Amino acid sequence: MAIAKVRQLRKSIEKLTKWESSGNVFGFIDGVPDDKVDYIYEFFCAIKILYDLNVHHNIKLCPGKKGYQFPLKPGNKSEWAKFVITKDKRSSDILYELCMGVSVKISSSPQTTFAADISIQNPNSDDPDESHVVLIMDAKYKKSSKSTLDISTIREFAQCVRDMQVPKRIDDLKFNKLIDLASNCLFTNGELINDHELYCKNNKLKQVGRFDCDNRQMVVLG
Repeated sequence: MAIAKVRQLRKSIEKLTKWESSGNVFGFIDGVPDDKVDYIYEFFCAIKILYDLNVHHNIKLCPGKKGYQFPLKPGNKSEWAKFVITKDKRSSDILYELCMGVSVKISSSPQTTFAADISIQNPNSDDPDESHVVLIMDAKYKKSSKSTLDISTIREFAQCVRDMQVPKRIDDLKFNKLIDLASNCLFTNGELINDHELYCKNNKLKQVGRFDCDNRQMVVLG
């Protein structure tokens, strides 16, 4: 089951990254082992977001010190590849950077860091703290698409939202079809917990369910 899902996710990522002509994006994920299905799902979520943003913004992959590689565990931002998002299709001015798995300091507790699966940051912040982060997103892959998020996962993400003091104002970031995702999002290919919608709203986050490559209708709560 997991191998079939990995192949399905890989195929979807390959299709979604057609805008990235160098092939470096898919070339990276093609080298990730099949047993890293959680990570491959995280990468799928990031690419699906970028594909949607690419309608109104130019998206460019920029290498880090380690080239066109992304961290498989929390790492320093300057070492890893990132995506830059321009102000609009006519501009080369960088609006934001989308990073995957990079460590962000909490300025009041600089020895404590947090690495969201996906973070959207202000540009030119090689050693970021929460002041550089405008949105965070995490991905939770479920072996069964009928499985739900649990409240402990939602609470943990809510604490990260508070630590990062997000969302910050992002009026200039234009989603296309995924307009409900202009928020702190907790993605899953599974189902959501309807009982905790008010908790999500009060903590400035959204649960995003059925976020997958199997043509089911995405559901958003929060």
